[in-house]
Amino acid sequence: MKICNFRAHYSPTMLSYVIIFMVEKMNYIKINLKLNNPLAFWANFSESERFFWFDPQKETFVIGCERLKAIDLEHDKFSDYTYLFHSQTFFDDIKGELWENFGGETIAFKHYFVVNKENSYTLTCDSPREIPEITIPKFKHQLTEKASDFSAWQELFYAIQKNFADGKSRKIVASRELEFTSQTSFELESIIQNLLDNNPNAFIFAYQKGKRIFLGASPEILVQKENDQLLSYALAGTFPKTMENAGQKLLTDPKNLLEHDIVVQKIKRNLLEKAETVTVGTTELMELKNVYHLRTILSAKNSELSLIDWTKQLHPTPALGGEPRHEALEFLRKHENHERGLYAAPLGLIDSKGNGTMIVGIRSALIVDKKLYAYAGCGIIPSSDALEEFRETKVKLKTILEAL
Repeated sequence: MKICNFRAHYSPTMLSYVIIFMVEKMNYIKINLKLNNPLAFWANFSESERFFWFDPQKETFVIGCERLKAIDLEHDKFSDYTYLFHSQTFFDDIKGELWENFGGETIAFKHYFVVNKENSYTLTCDSPREIPEITIPKFKHQLTEKASDFSAWQELFYAIQKNFADGKSRKIVASRELEFTSQTSFELESIIQNLLDNNPNAFIFAYQKGKRIFLGASPEILVQKENDQLLSYALAGTFPKTMENAGQKLLTDPKNLLEHDIVVQKIKRNLLEKAETVTVGTTELMELKNVYHLRTILSAKNSELSLIDWTKQLHPTPALGGEPRHEALEFLRKHENHERGLYAAPLGLIDSKGNGTMIVGIRSALIVDKKLYAYAGCGIIPSSDALEEFRETKVKLKTILEAL
């Protein structure tokens, strides 16, 4: 199966089910289902709670629709469910209505559609549906942006520098929330398709509950678990690809190397608190559509903690919050004017063996009716410059804006 097969235009034909008489976890019936585009399954459940997941490493799509239940992790078992969608808000408490009662759960769904290299099928514990093929036209949203927030950014930046001068923190990751209004309702399938087309190396995700949908294209793995093997990305340090020789310059830039090393060392320490062994890989370039990042992969071994346990152990890394963690989070809670919600927070997929991947919800946006709130952040250290960091967030925002 070639992933690019899903990135074309499709004929609107109705495909039928071929039933396999096979019952899996929680009495899910497994049914062969082939669709030219997985988004056809997503689109068929437009009125329900649903999530979309594309894993570029495994070349796998998993789509879940219609909430079955929220899992009680103290009493329910991973093994009772074929897949679970997990999310955790950035802060434990939520301020304001925008993110209220959105995220922070582990959810089982009634229907799943799975596409991998070997086959494609649906799992359902309810009445199966016929899923019509869909055509996804390219749609260009007409947006109005709320007034620029550079003055607010400067105020936040200078407060961070004072925090450094007072000896409280070494690094703080500041973020921006940009508000856009669309003349029409947002075409969700078009946006997700554009995210897939534009970001082949990223995890593409979307989670919808009621009138709110959070979506994006994240390049960053917080923690990945495969039995007793763990993996985490230290992803920090950024240059735009418009800069001449950006990749090679990034690999030798003192400011970005320092920022990156703070992340590497903190993740290593957090892993060593509970893991049997930890291995730190070499620092390399990660190339995305608009930027280069510095990336170091850390691996560890542990057979006792669950994927969710490790998520809580590692979140947030200094790539998302700061260092020291407590001081940075305390500062951000006081000084950032917006609520982060699921932005920069863990979310991902867990299978029946407790294995899976938790990414962080960056390069992302929250859509509510005709409003879109786009988010971007950057790591600030004492040698940072306010204007340069502001420009970095603008480059990162392109991931979402180019999909609209």
